[in-house]
Amino acid sequence: MTAPLTRAASWGRNGDRGPHSAIDDSARPQGTERPSAMTSVAMTQARHTRDRRRRMTLRGLANLMVGGLVIVLAVMAIIGTMMLNGIRDVEESWNAYDLGAATKSDALSELRSYLGAGGVVDLFHEYQVQGPRGARAEVERAVGLARANLETYRYTTTTSAEEERAITAISDTLDAVITRLPQIEAGHAANQYTHILLRDTAVDFSPTVEALRLLDGQLSRDRASLGATNRAVIDRQQRILAVGGGVAAVMLLVLAVFLVVVTHRRVLVPLARLMEESRRLARRQLDQPFVWTRRDELGQLGRTLEDSRSALAALFSAIDEKTQRLTDSEQRYAMAAAATNDGLWDWDSVRGNGYASPRLHQMLGLTDGALNSFERFLSVIHPDDVERVRQQWRDVTNDCGRNGFELEFRFRQPDGGEGWMLTRSVVQRDEQGHAIRIVGSSTDITRRKAAEQALIHQATHDYLTGLPNRAFLIDWLRAAMEGDRAERHGIALLFLDLDGFKVINDSLGHAVGDRLLIAVADRISAHLAAGEFAVRLGGDEFVVVTHGEEAALAGAERLEQALTTPFRIDEMELRTSTSIGVAIDDGLASDPVSLLRDADIALYRAKEHGRARTEVFTAALRDAILIRHRLQNDLTRAIEEREVFLLYQPIVSLADGRLTGFEALVRWRHPELGLIGPDRFIPIAEETGQILPLGRFVLEEAVRNLTRWRADTGLPLSVNVNLSARQMWDAGYVDDMLAWLRGTGCAGLKIEVTESMTMTDPDRALAILGRFHDLGIPLCMDDFGTGYSSLSYLGRFPFDVLKIDKSFVRDLAPESDRARLVRGIVNLAHDLGLDVVGEGVETDAEQALLNTLGCDYAQGYRFARPLSLEDANGWVERARPPTPAENSLQT
Repeated sequence: MTAPLTRAASWGRNGDRGPHSAIDDSARPQGTERPSAMTSVAMTQARHTRDRRRRMTLRGLANLMVGGLVIVLAVMAIIGTMMLNGIRDVEESWNAYDLGAATKSDALSELRSYLGAGGVVDLFHEYQVQGPRGARAEVERAVGLARANLETYRYTTTTSAEEERAITAISDTLDAVITRLPQIEAGHAANQYTHILLRDTAVDFSPTVEALRLLDGQLSRDRASLGATNRAVIDRQQRILAVGGGVAAVMLLVLAVFLVVVTHRRVLVPLARLMEESRRLARRQLDQPFVWTRRDELGQLGRTLEDSRSALAALFSAIDEKTQRLTDSEQRYAMAAAATNDGLWDWDSVRGNGYASPRLHQMLGLTDGALNSFERFLSVIHPDDVERVRQQWRDVTNDCGRNGFELEFRFRQPDGGEGWMLTRSVVQRDEQGHAIRIVGSSTDITRRKAAEQALIHQATHDYLTGLPNRAFLIDWLRAAMEGDRAERHGIALLFLDLDGFKVINDSLGHAVGDRLLIAVADRISAHLAAGEFAVRLGGDEFVVVTHGEEAALAGAERLEQALTTPFRIDEMELRTSTSIGVAIDDGLASDPVSLLRDADIALYRAKEHGRARTEVFTAALRDAILIRHRLQNDLTRAIEEREVFLLYQPIVSLADGRLTGFEALVRWRHPELGLIGPDRFIPIAEETGQILPLGRFVLEEAVRNLTRWRADTGLPLSVNVNLSARQMWDAGYVDDMLAWLRGTGCAGLKIEVTESMTMTDPDRALAILGRFHDLGIPLCMDDFGTGYSSLSYLGRFPFDVLKIDKSFVRDLAPESDRARLVRGIVNLAHDLGLDVVGEGVETDAEQALLNTLGCDYAQGYRFARPLSLEDANGWVERARPPTPAENSLQT
């Protein structure tokens, strides 16, 4: 055992050792002598203390050299800036001169042309001699153009005093020309002799000629002056470049020499010493201390080597102790491995051998020592999991970023059964990231897996029928849709719903209903083709998954027929049928829920069209359902924002054609879909309950307008308002409506109900309609003849009006069976004391025949289509009897 060297004192602030710098001989390894170099340590340190204080650190030297380089670069930058500024001044002066000189030259050239031949001089002389008509305007125009070019010359650049005198001379000449023009015109008018006129109106153009010559010479002088100035600037820049470049070159040379000398003395020599001491450290020559007195970074590195030497000496002393502790630890590990319930293993990838605990051998049914290689371990793993385990091993071995893995796989149990094992591992790597050792544990999780599988089955299967449930179907569809689009194309869903199951479940009890569902599930499963499977969504809803349109339609037909056969439950024979909606994935469905929704839409259409049938989903069907859904969402807003409104169809007396009232009809003007008829949104309102606020709006609007019409005209007009089934069977709604009518007044209001509504629950309908009758509100039976009413019930209900459905009136012909039927209905109604209204009258023949058959009133396109409120006001106004004042005016 080698004892560590002990440092008795720490380094002082300036690198000197303290007063207790001697090394403790008791801590020195046996067999070594005290190094003789230690006797000269203090003397050496004292000798270098003064030099050490005067020396700079490497960082300081680096900063100094960087500062010198910055100064050189700054000098060069200043020289470059001065050069650029000089060049820019020359360029700007030439540009300014070129622009001004070009403009002045052009202006001077134009000025000559307007003054010279064909210009002011010639035109003025011609006007003096001949005085042609319009010549004065030509002279004035030429003078104006000359003045314009003269001003352009003046204001292009700053002009000299000499140029100003020339410009003034030309301007004075032009002023003289303009001044003479009236005199010339007067002379010609007085027929004055030409030579006298020339003498009296003469203008001296010689100053103008001299001025033009002077301006031409000025341009040349300006160019010569600018050239001389720029040559002086260029000479100055050349001197700056020569002097500044020389200074910069000298500074760079000095800096380079300084860098070479300092690098050799302050870096290369100390580095050579550090390398030698590092070799001594690598050879474990730890008896000689490393003495470094320098205060720069290399000195700090040398002192770090000394610390490392001391630490290594202590480390070697501790190795033997740790070796003993490691031996004890291995013994404890062996005892723990024998006692633990997990199997332990250790693989040394460098030596290519491994260790497996007895417990791991026992778990795999192998004798001790049989598990001597990785391939032997793979031989007991389930064939379907072998490649996965092998790939995991490769990944953790080759991927430097992975420190282990956790993996579950199946293995062969000693009794021949199949078990599950959980293996965890930790990887040890070398400096290059190579796996040199992998250690892990393996746990038998067979029981836990069995419990998990049971829970998964419960979560994905229906507890009653044992079929897969909705969660299973969604997961299966999602996995299928995440694959290749071509492979998923053609997945088909058959959405089945039992017709009449609710009646059986409510009447015979849930126990019978559950047994019926089990029998239905068994029968569906028995009629599945290869590759198909069934799912129970809940209640009496099932889904069959198949592929392709042909297979889907064949399966739907097969299941329809199979489910029509009666079921035997507790000696009872139960009959049912099924409605089926089919949706086929065309590769465009966004998710499983969308495809399932499409099948549900098709099922809804099948039930809507009479049940016990199959409907295939189409894009048009989706659009229709989406529009229906949108109307459902928008209807409440439409009522609140008054997008719904009333139309009024007149009801007239067949005897004299007078207006007796209207039927209020509701319409909806959607802001995007346009005008929507009641046949589209009334059924939606009935289903969702929105018919209640909608009906209240219709009632209040109709009563308000009716009250105004009766007050304005004094006529006993009426308005018919339809009462839907949902409104009539809602006791609270009826109470509120009757209370409102009682407080508002209901004179002229008539309530219409269909005969099919009264036959749903006759006794209850009789009680409700009786409350309206007691309030004095006449009742109309609408669409008579289209339902299944009994004539005996017709006499029991307190109806006041019977409306014949338009199907009896359309194409009505004399002496036809339909005419005899209508005559019988009219006579029956009259015998019961009811008024009769014929609906849907469109022709004069239908009107005349209904009148002949004894019908009292009629409405239809023959008289008017449903009218807006404004048009209805016009009808009411025309029906109003004239006042006495109006009668007197007519008389």
